[in-house]
Amino acid sequence: MDEAIKYRLLTPHDGGETGAVVLAGPTCDSADILYEKTDYRLPMALKAGDKVIILSTGAYTTTYSSIAFNGMPPLASVCI
Repeated sequence: MDEAIKYRLLTPHDGGETGAVVLAGPTCDSADILYEKTDYRLPMALKAGDKVIILSTGAYTTTYSSIAFNGMPPLASVCI
């Protein structure tokens, strides 16, 4: 719950210099912040529009993101 789960993230800039970040989504909702207090680090070369893949989010996240929220279309999910 909250920031207890540390998801593994993949970006096109992995391996470069990293820095502390706050991860938040586009819905302008307080529940759309993934890491705000946790010292989470991502590559500093990331920029708007870069794809960040969040691995192993599980069934809860799939159902949560399958509805339109605050005008955002449902997200696609990939099951392997």
